[in-house]
Amino acid sequence: MTYSFAVCSTEEVKPKPIPSLEYIAAKLITFSCTVQLYTLREAAMASVSLLLLSLLSLYGTAVLAEENSVDGFPSFCGSYQCPKYQVLKNYNTFELRRYDMTRWVTTQLDNDVFGFGIIKSVKRLFNYINGVNKQGVSIKMTVPVRVSVPLNDPTSNATISFFLPLTLVDPPQPNDPSVFLESYPETHYFVRSFSGYALTSNYEKKSKALSEELDYLAINYDVNVGIAAAYNDPLVFFNRHNEVWFRSLNQ
Repeated sequence: MTYSFAVCSTEEVKPKPIPSLEYIAAKLITFSCTVQLYTLREAAMASVSLLLLSLLSLYGTAVLAEENSVDGFPSFCGSYQCPKYQVLKNYNTFELRRYDMTRWVTTQLDNDVFGFGIIKSVKRLFNYINGVNKQGVSIKMTVPVRVSVPLNDPTSNATISFFLPLTLVDPPQPNDPSVFLESYPETHYFVRSFSGYALTSNYEKKSKALSEELDYLAINYDVNVGIAAAYNDPLVFFNRHNEVWFRSLNQ
């Protein structure tokens, strides 16, 4: 079964004195315009790249250089809190990590041909961390922004999540019924990291390479969900960090 995945704008967007979210998104989409044909799995992972490239730009989550990293967190997280983990085993091109318990705020990824549904999804999460929640509490931005993509079920929707700071012991409940909280116990993930600007071909290639290596090594992993993690603003030119994850079934 094949699915057509199209992301493009049909007309140039005129500048405004104060760019709106829609204007910024349209400019990014125009720049990244592509119309291709993918299998279900390829289309799912390919759609992630434009999202991750644009959403961090919209909300100014530029990760700083390694020397400004937060104590106790991986250097590629820069000045932001991020999930803590231990590397259990290093392979040639990927590693097995044991992540501590994590909490995330999540919403369904609204995808449409022009990409404005993506902006709406991100805005729901951004509203939550900016105080639109039951307690009116503002929450510091973190990394990564995570997108979980169902790879084998066309009826399931992808989700997008913001990591919640470890210091937030009791996260406030969302006001928006389409936003929900998730808590994961200690979990093992196979992670492949790569640098540079993560465009469609990069995420697709790295995810496929990781799954093929896991298959070759006869390692049990969750083949139903692929995860992409973004850490950098597009305006960060050096020390960029991107990841693709698959959950280990042996833990």
